[in-house]
Amino acid sequence: MSSRLIDTPILRDYLRGDVRARGALRLVDHRSLSVVSWLALMAECPRTLLEDTKAFLRSFERLSVSEAIADEALRQVLRHPELTQDRALVWASAIVNQLPLLTCDLRGLPAGNPMILVAYSRCRGRAGPARESGSR
Repeated sequence: MSSRLIDTPILRDYLRGDVRARGALRLVDHRSLSVVSWLALMAECPRTLLEDTKAFLRSFERLSVSEAIADEALRQVLRHPELTQDRALVWASAIVNQLPLLTCDLRGLPAGNPMILVAYSRCRGRAGPARESGSR
């Protein structure tokens, strides 16, 4: 059984209807997400899709930010200054919970870490709605 913490960009792509994200999630048996990802996705979600998006995200185990995760996030930010605070909290959630991080965006993350799994390469500058209807 594969367990993964799913990074925000993959979830965002999935909600936009990206087939690569859909395929990546299909391969994971136990899916977790950070409360940081949950908040980011819900905050940018169109109001008409709030309930559908909440229902989709309920299929993931939502990991809260504990003191251990906050401490680890700080360690990561100090080691990798290019790592944003929100990305550091997601990465720290993976570390503390001993879950591989499934991502498509390596910005700021430590290179060559075996606990960081790249599902696909994300195109830079890609824009679009938070989620198109019928994408699930």
